[in-house]
Amino acid sequence: MSDGVGTFRMVPEEEQELRAQLEQLTTKDHGPVFGPCSQLPRHTLQKAKDELNEKEETREEAVRELQELVQAQAASGEELALAVAERVQARDSAFLLRFIRARKFDVGRAYELLKGYVNFRLQYPELFDSLSMEALRCTIEAGYPGVLSSRDKYGRVVMLFNIENWHCEEVTFDE
Repeated sequence: MSDGVGTFRMVPEEEQELRAQLEQLTTKDHGPVFGPCSQLPRHTLQKAKDELNEKEETREEAVRELQELVQAQAASGEELALAVAERVQARDSAFLLRFIRARKFDVGRAYELLKGYVNFRLQYPELFDSLSMEALRCTIEAGYPGVLSSRDKYGRVVMLFNIENWHCEEVTFDE
């Protein structure tokens, strides 16, 4: 057995510091829950790099691959694949990136998730067609669901469903 055999990579000092910070984050270290986010915190970018292997170049490449897969599947003429292509057509790369991140940059699995999303919207249009900002506002003001004003220590948004006090006459299930 020889000493010192194996593979490793040198981790820059800055990256080591960011990884150490990830262990000590509090709710105040993350961006706002509501509203636009102009720039992600450095520790969030580091977490994406560590957990998803996400970098600027892989992000752009994965979005392009998903767009190409959507078009290739639509060329088959299958009804759901055409609906996916239509739904994606007017969307920006941030929309596709949500599906890519949810499947840890596995573009094939991201496409399957996107298909499921489109299929659900097609199967239950009444849940989306009648959705209004007023109904949404009333539902949130009534406390179902409630969204905490700050994130948890890992940067996740926390949503609470308080069904104990739910009055179905006031807010219907569909709302």
